[in-house]
Amino acid sequence: MQLRTFGIRHHGPGSARRLRTMLETWKPNLILLEMPADAQPALRQLLYDGMRPPLALVLYDAKDIERASFFPFARFSPEYQAIQWAAENGTEVRAIDLPAKNFLAVREEEQFILFPTEEPDAPSVVPGKSRKQLARQLRSDPLSLVAELAGYPDSESWWDATLERTAQGPEATFAAIENIVSELRNAFPEASNDENEQREAFMRGEVRKALKEDVDRIAVVVGAWHVPAVQDTPNRRAAADKAILRGLPKVKVSQAWVPWSFPRLARSGGYGAGVTSPAWYATLFDFPDCAVDRWMASAGQLLRAEGFEASPAMATEAVGLATTLATIRDHERPGIEELEQAVLSTLAAGKRERLELIHKRLTVGETVGFVPPGVTTVPLLEDLRAEVKSTRMSKLWESAGEQYLKATKSDPRGGIDLRQANDLRKSHLLHRLNLLDIRWGKLQPGGPDSLSSFKEVWLMEWQPEFSLLVIERGSYGNTVATAAAAYSREKAASLTSVRSLADLTLQCLQAGLAGVVPRLMALLRQRAAETTDVTALLQALPALVQTSRYGDSRKTDTTALLLVIDEIVPRLAAGLPAAATNIDDEQGEDMVKLIASAHYHLAQLGNEELDDVWLSGLLRAANAGVYAGVEGHCVRLLYDRDRLAAGVTADRFSLALSRARGAGAVAAWIGGFLYGGGQMLLHHVPLFRLIDDWVADLPWETFEEIIPQLRRTFAEFSRFDRQRLMQLVDSDENEQLDVEISADQVPQTNELLQDLLKWVA
Repeated sequence: MQLRTFGIRHHGPGSARRLRTMLETWKPNLILLEMPADAQPALRQLLYDGMRPPLALVLYDAKDIERASFFPFARFSPEYQAIQWAAENGTEVRAIDLPAKNFLAVREEEQFILFPTEEPDAPSVVPGKSRKQLARQLRSDPLSLVAELAGYPDSESWWDATLERTAQGPEATFAAIENIVSELRNAFPEASNDENEQREAFMRGEVRKALKEDVDRIAVVVGAWHVPAVQDTPNRRAAADKAILRGLPKVKVSQAWVPWSFPRLARSGGYGAGVTSPAWYATLFDFPDCAVDRWMASAGQLLRAEGFEASPAMATEAVGLATTLATIRDHERPGIEELEQAVLSTLAAGKRERLELIHKRLTVGETVGFVPPGVTTVPLLEDLRAEVKSTRMSKLWESAGEQYLKATKSDPRGGIDLRQANDLRKSHLLHRLNLLDIRWGKLQPGGPDSLSSFKEVWLMEWQPEFSLLVIERGSYGNTVATAAAAYSREKAASLTSVRSLADLTLQCLQAGLAGVVPRLMALLRQRAAETTDVTALLQALPALVQTSRYGDSRKTDTTALLLVIDEIVPRLAAGLPAAATNIDDEQGEDMVKLIASAHYHLAQLGNEELDDVWLSGLLRAANAGVYAGVEGHCVRLLYDRDRLAAGVTADRFSLALSRARGAGAVAAWIGGFLYGGGQMLLHHVPLFRLIDDWVADLPWETFEEIIPQLRRTFAEFSRFDRQRLMQLVDSDENEQLDVEISADQVPQTNELLQDLLKWVA
């Protein structure tokens, strides 16, 4: 009987390819795989019809589904290739690692996860480290020390350069890995902690059982760190291993398959045993002889599809440059680092944003796996069903058509009261599902102060794809709360605008996910400090204020948000004049709306110091030759806040109607001044007289040109205001106002204003 141990790296295409070659050559009768022993039934499902990697096996405590471990598989994972080869050749695969029923019961607060979920800290220079620090480093990432000594920043880079790109044969490579790890373990025996000892003791026990069976060749496939311990099975006493395992606690375990994704497989997605470039590794696995050419060609196609220039000649030049870089660095072939550096200098034309697009699509990738219905029930779906039942919303789940939550005959829109415990749970559940993009309920808009209300109105509509979406999101956590929190953290990392981060923070507060908020607020401060665009900051300010007020009403600490607002307002005050200068009508009207919204929300804070800073910015903008509509609106706001006297405001208004400005600019100024309501026209007779005179003097051709602007201005008024203005014009109150216009102008003025008001009524 022959026993061979193959030390692999999780998700390494080189490891997968070499392992497959060895299996084809050696043809074992039995494959022992480093997977929890109680995962055996689930492994048989991995190759079912419709199962499309990347996938992850989740093992979880049946009574506490928040305690779980995920085991991802990609096509280029050596474990996946071993299982696939075994199925093709009728060979048995047996899981031999410590059962999940034991390791899930080991820790209460921190789960014992075989594949770590936290990326280890980047290794530092070896000199100056204590032996305890080195042992801890080896426990978290065994090969990081080798990488450090070889001059690489991390084990990923070292493994890629040394083992993924090499043309060395599989026999020699597996032997080299075994020698490296053996030396490390001999030099640092303390690097193996209790958890590792338990796992290896169990694996040796399973190897002993296999050696007693009637098989000729046994292949043991384990992570590289475990090779010496498994190889040493004949020299270890079985009684000693049994003693290590005696008395381990147990829990009842359930298992399921969930879709995974390349971003989740990447280290940037928070998966510590992942790889930095899953999409590149998939290309390298599928096309080992022409991976560089295919990747670069795909980069060119991607850029062309996005409207950028990318010729075949540029792609060819990029391949040559990548090859040259690899040669200079003493590599046998280019890796992803050389490819991205080459593409930046050629196809991407030195533009970082183009390289980021290529990195996202072709280096990390966007591939998502698929688990067909009926194969599994993910823990997340079980938790969702339990939540739906306990919040008494079961009738609305899988129920077609739109229905208002808690609707009655007397109150067809229904609504929930957040002061009631079960209604608050309903709100949290629906907000969490929305964070997961499972939009079962749509929160109906309320008034400007709806966030301070304790009532929410939800329109419910179930869609058949929701069940599949729940399965997809199952990779983020086993409960709706943990999945929504993880999904939000991942989404936040990709957001670059302050407004989007502020909106996400508010959604997390509404969902009762206070634990995510500190991280989001830290990102908010960082993004706000990086943003110089005044328009972007104006867009973000209302969301920041709303979020800070909502957090305060829910007793959530939002001090960091208030600090962001304190930092943003002076920058807005200083940058507003320049941002509102040399802009067209569309941009100007948008700027007026943004200023109005920012002004309203800042007033809700009741912070006199911020008000003074903000109003000083409006005053500078009103005197800086900005877009006419912005100038008009700033004058109006300053008048409303008593920063401009009535006489000064009247003079500014009169000057604004000067013919020298042009009819378009005057219409924009009026639109800005009146933005937000027409009450001033009704209550300030001189203002009405000025506008009436100006309209009466307009030639018909000019009036036709500016009527869209005037129409938009009057359309902003309430229906009540528009009706009052129509009555004012129609009742010949021009005579009561003592307007000095000719007899033939009165009918024309009345007709123009009546037509305009009726148009928008």
